[in-house]
Amino acid sequence: MNDDEYWGEVAVLTAFAEGVRLSTLKSTRSVFANVRPDDPTPSIDWERHLLAASLVTTQAPESIQSGALRIVQGCLQDVDASTQQKEAAEYLLRRLGNARAADLALEKGLTQDRKDNIGASPLSLDLIRRTLELSVDGGDRRMPVNHFQRQFWSAAEEARWTSVSAPTSAGKSHIVRLWLATQIANRSRYRAVYLVPTRALIEEVSRELETALGDNATVTTMPWDTRVGERPHELFILTQERLHILLHKHPRMTFDLIFVDEAQKLSDGTRGVLLQRTLDEAARRGEPKIIFASPLTSNPELLVEGVPGTSTALLSETVTVNQTLIHVNQRRYHPMLWDMVALVNGERMPIGEFDLPARPVPESKRLSLVAVALGSEHSGNVVYANGAAEAEKIAGQICDALSSSSWQVTKDTLDVVELVEKTIHPQYLLAAYLKQGVAFHYGNMPLLVREAVERLFRTGDIRYLVCTSTLLEGVNLPCQNLFVRAPRKGNNTLMSAPDFWNLAGRAGRWGVEFQGNIVCIDTESESIWSEVPVRRSRQPLERATDTLPRKYLELHQYIQEGTPVGISRTDPILQALFGILAAARRQEQDLNDLPWLQVDAKEKTALSELVDEKLSSLTVSPETLQTHAGISPISIQRLFDHFQSVGSRDEFELAPPESYDALNSYIRAIQICFTFLGADFTSNEGRHYSLALLFVEWMRGRPLAVLIASRLSYLRRNGKKHSLPVEIRNVLKDVEQYARFEGPLFLACYSDVLNEAIPPDPGAEGSRDIAMMMELGVSRITEVSMMSLGLSRTSVVALSEHIVGDNLSPAECLEWISSRKIESLDLPVLVIEEVLNALHKRANTI
Repeated sequence: MNDDEYWGEVAVLTAFAEGVRLSTLKSTRSVFANVRPDDPTPSIDWERHLLAASLVTTQAPESIQSGALRIVQGCLQDVDASTQQKEAAEYLLRRLGNARAADLALEKGLTQDRKDNIGASPLSLDLIRRTLELSVDGGDRRMPVNHFQRQFWSAAEEARWTSVSAPTSAGKSHIVRLWLATQIANRSRYRAVYLVPTRALIEEVSRELETALGDNATVTTMPWDTRVGERPHELFILTQERLHILLHKHPRMTFDLIFVDEAQKLSDGTRGVLLQRTLDEAARRGEPKIIFASPLTSNPELLVEGVPGTSTALLSETVTVNQTLIHVNQRRYHPMLWDMVALVNGERMPIGEFDLPARPVPESKRLSLVAVALGSEHSGNVVYANGAAEAEKIAGQICDALSSSSWQVTKDTLDVVELVEKTIHPQYLLAAYLKQGVAFHYGNMPLLVREAVERLFRTGDIRYLVCTSTLLEGVNLPCQNLFVRAPRKGNNTLMSAPDFWNLAGRAGRWGVEFQGNIVCIDTESESIWSEVPVRRSRQPLERATDTLPRKYLELHQYIQEGTPVGISRTDPILQALFGILAAARRQEQDLNDLPWLQVDAKEKTALSELVDEKLSSLTVSPETLQTHAGISPISIQRLFDHFQSVGSRDEFELAPPESYDALNSYIRAIQICFTFLGADFTSNEGRHYSLALLFVEWMRGRPLAVLIASRLSYLRRNGKKHSLPVEIRNVLKDVEQYARFEGPLFLACYSDVLNEAIPPDPGAEGSRDIAMMMELGVSRITEVSMMSLGLSRTSVVALSEHIVGDNLSPAECLEWISSRKIESLDLPVLVIEEVLNALHKRANTI
């Protein structure tokens, strides 16, 4: 009997299958106390089911491991289970490498600490052996790990290229931190990059790694940090955009490791192409180890096929926490009576019925009312919304439904309310909802506010958190219950199966709870769900560059016709693909050596010849083209020619943001970027004015509250109708999408091309770093230094009101902060807290 046959026999074993079903039934009913059972919950013969679970090892498929975990954890939580049965369940948990769940049972008083009573029994000796097998060398001691973490450790040690895929709660972040700490401790010099898809994750990951590494390495989050290169051990936490800038600023910098978190983001359109291009460039410098990590993908080997050097792909089946998929639907002819069904490996299991607290009219209330009906007795509820406006509306509906319940507002919550009112707007809806234990969360919100909301959710100070697709970007925000209805992503497009299961992975906190629940609402409606989730499944990885074969003819024509700006705007992936091919050919790379380029040899030759032909006629320097490889080189040449044809630099100069003539210069630059580079700034001159004003005010370091007030004042002066919540969201969106992304991309190119086409006069003030000022939203070295210390822009802008010096280093900023009584300044409590924390953490590392 082979392994597949053996595990197939275990799956259908009556004692195993029945144990999984009964454990799921009992644990789900215990979580949702408001659900009335359809029938009594049967008693459970734990000894019989635990014996079946003991057949399962760490080599079992994911579904089998999950079943064993349900039986074991169900026994631990059952008040009717005996002490001996719970001891057996704890033993099985530890044998499967799930020490965190076993420790959780101890913390909850479900088991007793038996360390002092362990003798040399066969079971204890077996457990010692398994513990040693599932451990790694942490330097001064052996560190316990689970099966996936042990596999990761071996793969990372042995291969140059590694691609791993594991469930969201498998403990990837912990093992990466531990592995990095040992690498740094064992090397006299070590430089690593930890790539994340969003700025929000930069801050989260950097905090965790600073804690893990202490003073052993400099953790850097910005390519503009003045400390780059100062110490022998450096760890960069960057997005692909920031890595691209770092590579440009330090053309000889090499790395020992590049870790790509959320590697499925290689499929993310133009940003996915940029990620691929930065990886290509970094991998060419020396021979760094490159590790890709992605959740629940079926083909992790795709990312290491054809790469130079040793490679390995690891698809882990390790399960550490139960996740129960639940369908809830309205009873026919009874709008307020709903049925709940759990699904385990596709099998439907009736749980019971429950009542809504109000009639579900209009339809938009169905999600919020179900969430209130099922989750109001406890915290840890996340409700998924399809956008920022919907998130605010659903949060308001939940607050209204909970209005009759008593909720004690904590001091920590009131501190966040103060932060929101002072840094965004006194009437921002979040402030009012927080007082009722409800919050919303989306990507455009200021970092300090998002982090404060996340902290309140983790501590239970808020019971409902309404989130958008920010949760798909890897934000570490696990929950007990996730409520979902008609999920969409981006521009109201249907959510793909990979994105849904990545989202679902947030349900269940390893080491905090035994079970997470994904509650899918209205699954019987085909108009609501294009594909009803029935069982968790792995999905294939695809890179954005994999679209090239499908778009080969379009790309060829696009390049042949000189990359028309209209097409660059409407189909930006073509510009990105041309850019990555042009970057490779400028560095004299043979397209046959690009492992991700999946077209036949004839097409590669034709592409290579066409790209070479177009590049040969360009007069813009290769350095400028390489720096802005996300923009068509032909478009850059058109802009270069336009500047030279006019010949007068004064007409195009970008004034410093603090200059009174800055606004007009940026209006003109936006119009030119739209015309020549294909920037997505729209052709509306009024829109150009509002964007230019936003850019200038943003780079001047204006607080977000001031930007919002300025927008509202402009609308009132011009007699335009507006809604306060809508305009707050619009400003937040414009800051993220345009001031921090589109603006740096195109205006930095504009500035560099102008400097090359019409060089400034000798002795003139040096060119400002447009990309830095726009992404960070500040213009002084002092403010950049404070950000390098880990302070958010919100705190930096608040402090900058009191700091006169323009060019303070990070050490000088720390000295300034330590010499003042920060608590006496008129700053929000959480800003003061962040500043003092940074002072405490950094004082001994500068």
